Amino acid sequence: MSSDNGQTYPLVFSADSAMIAVYRTLEKIRENPTTVLIEGESGTGKDALAQWLHYNSPRRDGPFIKIDFSSLPQDLVESELFGFERGAFTGAVASKAGKLDLAHGGTAVLDEIASVDLSIQAKLLHVVEAKQFYRLGGTKSIELDARIVALSSVPLAKAVERQIFRQDLFFRLNLITIRVPPLRERGNEIFPMAEFLLMQLERKYKTNSKLHPDCRKAFEQYEFPGNIRELRNALERAMLMGPGQEITPAALPSLWSASRPSPGTKMPSLQDVERNYIIEVLQQTRGKKVKAARILGISRKTLLEKRKKYGLE
Repeated sequence: MSSDNGQTYPLVFSADSAMIAVYRTLEKIRENPTTVLIEGESGTGKDALAQWLHYNSPRRDGPFIKIDFSSLPQDLVESELFGFERGAFTGAVASKAGKLDLAHGGTAVLDEIASVDLSIQAKLLHVVEAKQFYRLGGTKSIELDARIVALSSVPLAKAVERQIFRQDLFFRLNLITIRVPPLRERGNEIFPMAEFLLMQLERKYKTNSKLHPDCRKAFEQYEFPGNIRELRNALERAMLMGPGQEITPAALPSLWSASRPSPGTKMPSLQDVERNYIIEVLQQTRGKKVKAARILGISRKTLLEKRKKYGLE
């Protein structure tokens, strides 16, 4: 599937794919402006699906505006989201349109919405319900003409149970919910998906690479906690650092080639897998934290927090 702007998106690679239901839902709703909630683990391609929905809808010629709440400091979320009027706070020497303003006629993507402060969630509830909002310091309501797509790497229902997410906002966002399955539930697709991603990387780097058939076994026995993002980053690293045009299992992260434990053997925890992968990426990048964070698909701040958590400082 390709969008009108030339970007290519994930494909369904097998007849029994869990993704078929995802694309069927997207096909049903792409013509109407209904609010959509897309849930799935980090790296499963939620953002790509939001883009597919936008570029295959009547709003394709409008803006695609993404607000990543996980990377915004809490004290800037409100001004970035809603904008502000001149004099709204110290330093506001001129009015500024917010991201919701900029999404007029297109799609507003609220990424990692579970990380938003509860006070902002109350204002987002009004936006979703009334399709109106106010700039900081403003008294005039602004009509929102944009499809809202909310993304979350944690199930919002569980966030509601933990009392970190408003139940009323969850009910409003839960009109159409799409669950993106993790890569470990799509075993038959991993090898052809890797070939597809490699084809994209070949166009980017103007190289000619291919996967050795033995890579299939490495893909099948690995759990992919980083999902598609982890797969793509590993292929990109192998392509750039490998000596030849063929990518063999030896060029993949060593953790991928580890033998699957026999029945009864204690499985490593997800935290153990994450810790080991962070160590390996830091080794590959020679300790360059910004580059390592980009490969891991997280912010530098999150990487620093995880290093502290796992004693890697």
